[in-house]
Amino acid sequence: MAGKTAEKEYEVHYYEVDYKKRVLLTGIMNYFSDICTMQSEDLGLNLDYMKENNIAWVLYKWDINIIRYPVYGEKVKVKTIPYSFRKFYAYRKFEVMDNLGNVIITANSLWFLIDTLKRKALKIPEDMYNIFGIESNNNEKMEIKKISIPNEIDVKQNFNVRYSDIDTNLHVNNVKYAAWTIETVPMDVVLNYTLKNINITYEKETVYGDMITVCTKVNKEEQQVVCVHKIIDNNEHILTVAETTWG
Repeated sequence: MAGKTAEKEYEVHYYEVDYKKRVLLTGIMNYFSDICTMQSEDLGLNLDYMKENNIAWVLYKWDINIIRYPVYGEKVKVKTIPYSFRKFYAYRKFEVMDNLGNVIITANSLWFLIDTLKRKALKIPEDMYNIFGIESNNNEKMEIKKISIPNEIDVKQNFNVRYSDIDTNLHVNNVKYAAWTIETVPMDVVLNYTLKNINITYEKETVYGDMITVCTKVNKEEQQVVCVHKIIDNNEHILTVAETTWG
C-alpha cells in the first residue's frame, strides 16, 4: 500500500505560459517540487530539519506524461503520493487534475536520500516509513525506462550555470536541466509539435560557475519527433541524459 497523499491547488499565471498560453513544462515540474516540499514540511521534515541532520532528498529520475496542458488562468489540483521505498530508493507519483477531476498530467519519479556531508546515499531509516505512511514491506519497484545515450549529435549548445539556477543544496535545481534540454530542440519541432513526454536521468551534479553543454539527437518519425539529449561538463562527464517525445 502506498503512502500519504498530499494535494494543492495552483493557478496558471501569465509568467508560466508559452506563446500558446499553455503552462511550460518547467512550470509543471515546479508544481511537483513545491508539493513535495509542502508535504515534507507538513510531516515535520522541513528544510531546517534536513539541514540540521545533514540529509537531503536528491532526484534521480523523472518520467512525465502530458495528456493536456493547463492554460493561462486555469486552476488545477496537483496530487502526490509516496509510492514505495527500496533501501536507498524512494518512488513517488504525481497527478495533475482539471476542475472536472480529469487527470491531464501524470508523473513517476525516483529519489535518493543522501548524507549531504559525505555526498553518499543513505539507507532510508524506519522512521521515514512511518512519517510518509509507507508499510515496511512495501518495496515495489516503479519502472522508468533507461535512456540510450546518443552517439550522433544534431544540436550542441553551451550554458553557464547562473546564481538563479542554484537550489537550497547549492547545486543546480533539477528543473534547470529540463529547461536546458528543451532549449536545444529545433524551433520547427517546438512550433509544429507538442511535448508529450520527458524522461530524465540525473547522473552527476553541477554547481555555480560551471559551463555545461547540451548535445541533442533529433529523430523524426511518421507521427512524432523523439529527441535524445545528454548534458556534459567541461571534462565531458555526463551530468544528465534525457528523452523528449513530441507529437
